[in-house]
Amino acid sequence: MVQKRVWIILADGFEETEAIGTWDALRRAGMEGVELVSINDTVEVKGAHGLLLQADTTLNDLPSDLVDAVVLPGGMDGANNLYAHEGVRTLLKRHHEAGRLVAAICASPFVLARIGLLDGVRATIYPGLEKELEKAEVVAGPVVTDGNIITGRGPRYAFHYGVEIVRYLLGDNAANEVATALLLKEVL
Repeated sequence: MVQKRVWIILADGFEETEAIGTWDALRRAGMEGVELVSINDTVEVKGAHGLLLQADTTLNDLPSDLVDAVVLPGGMDGANNLYAHEGVRTLLKRHHEAGRLVAAICASPFVLARIGLLDGVRATIYPGLEKELEKAEVVAGPVVTDGNIITGRGPRYAFHYGVEIVRYLLGDNAANEVATALLLKEVL
C-alpha cells in the first residue's frame, strides 16, 4: 500500500477511458488513496458515452486539506462542466499554488489554461484544440510533464497518462512496473 492521495474529478460528459484507465494505473501502483470525485450533488456521474459511474464522494464532501494530486479526465462536455464549476477552479489553483500535482488530459487541459496554470508551460491537448493553449508551449506528444503539471493528448494515451502520474508521484521504478503490467513497452 502506498500512502498517496489522488482525487480524479468527474463531471457529466467525462471521457470514460481516461477516467478509468488513469484510475487503474494508479491503483496498479498500489495507491490506495485514489478517489473518484463527482462535481454533482450526488455520486452518480454520466460519461460521454453513457456509462453511469458511481464516484466515491462528491466535491462538496471533500475535506479541505491538500492531496498529492488532482487529476482531470477529458471529454469536451466533461471539460466544459469542470471549467464551469467554481469549486473545481478553486481546487486546481489551490493545489497548483501549493506545488501539488495537477493533471489534465484530452480537452481538459483547456481548464488549466483558462485559469492561468499553463501560462509559459509545455503542454499537450486533444488535436484541434491547440488554440485553447495560447499562452502555453504546445507540444504534440502523448503526455507532457512540466513542473507540477501533467497533460495528456487523449483517450489513446489514458494508460500513458496514468503511468506518468505514477512516475511523478512514486518514481521510475513504480512507473516501469505499471507500464510493464499494462504492456506499454514504449513507455519504459
